[in-house]
Amino acid sequence: MKPLVAAAAALLTAAALQIPAAGSAFADTPSDQRPSDNSAHGGPVLDDVHNVPTTAVKSNVTFLDNVKGVSGYSGLNFISYDKYGYDFMFANGTGGLAVWSLKDPEHPALVSTITAAQLRQPGDTQDRFWEGENMTVDPKRKLVFLSRDPRGFGGTVSTGQSGVYIVDVKNPWQPKVVVFQPVAAGHTATCINDCSYLWSVGPANTGTPGQDPSWKGVPVRVTDIRDPKHPKTLDLALDLGRFDGVTDYVHSVDVDKDGVAWVSGEGGVRGYWTKGNHYDPVRKTKRVATAYDPIPYAGGTAMPTNPQGTEFFDYFDHNAYHNTEKLGSFDKGELVYVTNENITTCSQAGEFKIVSLKGSYDGEGWKSTPDKPLRLNLVSHWSPWGKEGSATTGSCSAHWFTVNGNIVAIGWYGQGTRFLDVSDPANPTQVGYFRVPSGTDVTGGSASAAYWHNGLVYVADYNRGVDVLRFDGKLAGKPDKKICWNSCDK
Repeated sequence: MKPLVAAAAALLTAAALQIPAAGSAFADTPSDQRPSDNSAHGGPVLDDVHNVPTTAVKSNVTFLDNVKGVSGYSGLNFISYDKYGYDFMFANGTGGLAVWSLKDPEHPALVSTITAAQLRQPGDTQDRFWEGENMTVDPKRKLVFLSRDPRGFGGTVSTGQSGVYIVDVKNPWQPKVVVFQPVAAGHTATCINDCSYLWSVGPANTGTPGQDPSWKGVPVRVTDIRDPKHPKTLDLALDLGRFDGVTDYVHSVDVDKDGVAWVSGEGGVRGYWTKGNHYDPVRKTKRVATAYDPIPYAGGTAMPTNPQGTEFFDYFDHNAYHNTEKLGSFDKGELVYVTNENITTCSQAGEFKIVSLKGSYDGEGWKSTPDKPLRLNLVSHWSPWGKEGSATTGSCSAHWFTVNGNIVAIGWYGQGTRFLDVSDPANPTQVGYFRVPSGTDVTGGSASAAYWHNGLVYVADYNRGVDVLRFDGKLAGKPDKKICWNSCDK
């Protein structure tokens, strides 16, 4: 353990971990957030805010509800509870953690929260939780993991230690923080190997992208969580040399249906086997893969949407989804869907990309150098700019998405939620959208992530909270029995 990490861990006393959970005591809870006495959800329900959009711009989409909880949100996840017979939705944002019952899936009911004030750590300068974009959960052990990157993206949101909170949600009405584990990364975290390990990634410093060298070199950190009360962060880093041999910023990890972990960031997307016996194309031997010694599978740096671009964000892959099936004329497992995040003017903002993995199965993505850069083929890219329902001002970059059949639902900041049909990978087509502009009587949208879940789409929005939508268009392709994002090997 690094000295700085050890010191931060020492500051975290047992008393600091006794974080009370909303729903257990309400003496100090504002009257508008106290539980209802007549709940049909198996337990008390807290009052919530519902931002009904009066200015929505939409097509092929029905708005069903909005819930606010404690803040706007960067990420969501879901856990099914056999004992109750329905699912619960979990969200993290600047206000902390919020939990809703989905007994009525179209109208989530707020049941508990852990506030940003309750998540404060020694050295924090304000009550603001940051950031946990790609929230991961363990549905078997009923655990939620809140990634903590206190300084955020190239800024100074709050000083303090990065890491991860492990939250016990066996009783969703009384979520309890088990432990805070200091980690030298904390923007996002992903369960690996059926949640035996966490891969934490993301900036834990305050440099300027593309200018300050200290901002680079933020690889994958590995934490053993087989005993969630006593996690152990290993003294190693993974996914080194990701951008033409240079170790660079890793932003997210998404495990596909085959168990391959796809690591996205500056310099593209690379996939790793984390279990099983596989041929290692870099070491040129067959061996056993582990979460702390993975085996390269495929991937690398793709051509940017602007081939002449030299800016930092031209090669920044925000997150990825590996299509493990055959699609159109492309081979089974050949395609990776990616968002390129670039928060700038709407006309130049980050796009959705489809990339071919051909030519990368022999470790080419790990052999690229500045002198001999290797690039994957860019099959297509798509932006809402100039399309029906698009915004012309504001933050407009592509962000988190999920896939159902051949329909991709994407959170696109100020461009709202976009539905793309990728049945023809070379020609993604918009088939629906939902966007909430700012107005005098409505909170404008900044969609972070769109999640297909049991036939509906739940949108984590930085401003609005969570919008519940129904896609009314045709669901192209074969519907997925299990929607895959973040960690799909469970």
